[in-house]
Amino acid sequence: MKKIAILAFALLCLGQANAQNASDALRYSYLLPSGSARYVGAGGAFGALGAEFGSISQNPAGLAMFRSNELTLTPSLLFSKTEAGIAGNPSYNDDKSKFGFDNIGLVFNTSPGESSSWKSFNFGIGYNRQADYSRSIYYEGDATGTIMNGFFNDYRNGNSGDPFGSELAYNANAIYDDGTGALTYDFAGNENAVVRRSQIINTYGRMNEMAIAFAGNYDEKLMVGATVGVPFVNYRIEGEYIESDPAEAVQYFDRLTYTEYLRSSGVGINLKLGVIYKVTQALRVGAAFHTPTAISLTDQYSNTFSYDYTDGSGSNIGEILESPDGTFDYKLRTPWRASASAALVVKKIGFLSADVEWVDYSANRYNFTSDIASSSNKEYERQVNNDISRSYRQAMNARLGAELVLDEFRLRGGFNLLGKPEEGATDFNTAFTAGAGVRGKSFFLDFGYRRGKGKGSITPYEGAPEASTSVVTNDFLLTLGFKF
Repeated sequence: MKKIAILAFALLCLGQANAQNASDALRYSYLLPSGSARYVGAGGAFGALGAEFGSISQNPAGLAMFRSNELTLTPSLLFSKTEAGIAGNPSYNDDKSKFGFDNIGLVFNTSPGESSSWKSFNFGIGYNRQADYSRSIYYEGDATGTIMNGFFNDYRNGNSGDPFGSELAYNANAIYDDGTGALTYDFAGNENAVVRRSQIINTYGRMNEMAIAFAGNYDEKLMVGATVGVPFVNYRIEGEYIESDPAEAVQYFDRLTYTEYLRSSGVGINLKLGVIYKVTQALRVGAAFHTPTAISLTDQYSNTFSYDYTDGSGSNIGEILESPDGTFDYKLRTPWRASASAALVVKKIGFLSADVEWVDYSANRYNFTSDIASSSNKEYERQVNNDISRSYRQAMNARLGAELVLDEFRLRGGFNLLGKPEEGATDFNTAFTAGAGVRGKSFFLDFGYRRGKGKGSITPYEGAPEASTSVVTNDFLLTLGFKF
């Protein structure tokens, strides 16, 4: 199992390169759901409304509100901008863009007949995006400490066989014999030297959830539904971390470069149950429960390391050493979710709606021994799961949305508050949404926009000076819909 890595957690789905640690679990449980352009444009607040394919992944009872067969296709463009910097140093901006599909959905509407109290039974199948990992980060600055402290201590304490960290450093002559038979390194006695560091990180991928849903409409008052969710995970990170010593604060040391590649892929399953009740024709309330998602994941990873130094023989430019290709299979169980919703609907005018969602991020749990029994993996599993319990907490997410009807035209807006999962956090990440559309009898076209903001931090290794991050994302969605 790989335990040494290059990047810790940054909010708003910035992920990290180290597989199987506490913050890694948030990548698959801290979600910013998407779907159709209408769903996003109205803030995703469709828990008590339905008749929107994106809501099938939130409250499946909304499927019962469809009155006809429907097909939706939603291509999207995502633009992200990340500002990162170490305290006392300049900040740097980096941009990234991504094209994809946020939603493909197909709904079939059936009616048992006028004599039945059940007015319709509907079936839906498709997928909705749950998270996007496309980010680019860069920072540079001077700060105390070095990644070599961890490599040296790890090697000296008996983990000399780690081919992804300390063994690379030893083979690159960054860890060496001092001439008396004892191990040493250039930072010995100067562990908190000020060195220049820079890091560039590119992350890729998404989590898309296939939704298979069933719902029924009882007497135009009670809607019930269930969705089997099958999330597909595809995540990749490529990072390069560099330390250098232009001020010559460390004798012999010139420069080191440590790169890391990680690809995580997997598939999971969950169940969502929901209800919507029409208190009156105008007032609707809803509730939904999501079981934990059980995800089977495979990590593929590798590293490179090079070390440059100057000694009595002159300047030595180290060759790039490569680790072997690593693979690890494991499982993750994400937390339960529960939500409550309310909406006020006025025909020919529009709607106002609100959803509140509860999730306990401290309930994420890894399983590192499901395929192969291993006492070391079991010990590490307990350690990471305990870290999750101590580091994270329950949080609330709120979604507000509105739609204004202007004959066949629609105008929409919304706002999201996303509770931060860290223990002790008191602020929120936010998102503003807007949209417009045109509705015909058999065709509709919708445009949606979401601007998200979040703050976090990243560290290239355990105990490193943090680089603060500020992330802004801009999502543009276009839905083509057909009724038949």
